[in-house]
Amino acid sequence: MGEADGQEPMRWDEQARGGAGGWVRGAAGSPPPPPDDGGPRPPLPTKVILMAVGGGVAIAALVLALSSFFGSSDTDDPLAASGTSSPPAPSTTTSAAEQERTAASGAEQAAAVDALLDRSRTDRSTVIAAVGKVESCASAASVASAGKALDAAASRRDDLIARLDELSLDEIPSGREAADSLRVAWRHSADADRAFAAWADDAAGCTPGQVARGPSHTRGADSSALATAAKEDFLLVWAGIAEQYGLPARDATRI
Repeated sequence: MGEADGQEPMRWDEQARGGAGGWVRGAAGSPPPPPDDGGPRPPLPTKVILMAVGGGVAIAALVLALSSFFGSSDTDDPLAASGTSSPPAPSTTTSAAEQERTAASGAEQAAAVDALLDRSRTDRSTVIAAVGKVESCASAASVASAGKALDAAASRRDDLIARLDELSLDEIPSGREAADSLRVAWRHSADADRAFAAWADDAAGCTPGQVARGPSHTRGADSSALATAAKEDFLLVWAGIAEQYGLPARDATRI
């Protein structure tokens, strides 16, 4: 269409269609529409609104896809991708300071057991001397004294067992196994001491060199043999412990 048909020419008007713009009829020099006085404008066409909303959704989807792609390429750790740091892996090595403390603790525990062995060795000497006095029957007083010494030795064996039970041996390799054998040995030794003390009572009024070996003496000898066997079991384990911590070597006569 043009001016020849009696109609005004088409022109683009930015204010047409509620501000969306459009072609309108009118001379190019016709005055523009009055300025916006702040009143309500006609709503945008539905097609324009749908296009704007659809474009925004498409852009948001593109941004989300790019974010997921580059985020997943940075790390394979789901905790790191979510903003949470992974917990540090536990250390499998022991520090030098901890090793020294463990070694010192083991040395102290072994030394405590060794001190009990020294006390036990003294009691063993006392028991051997007391049994010899009963055997010789030098006098009634010496036999009676020997019986008391044997009873006292048995009580000291009980005390050694109680002290051994109080010790912590968790830092000594095979420490608990060694303690179990030593405990058995001392129990049999205490039984032997009491049996020999009863034998001393039986020998009261004896004649020198003519002391009968009755049932009490037999029980004492049997318990003593069991104690010796348990000591041998203990020494098999203790030898390595003593060497590790620089303690004196021992045999069945030094326990």
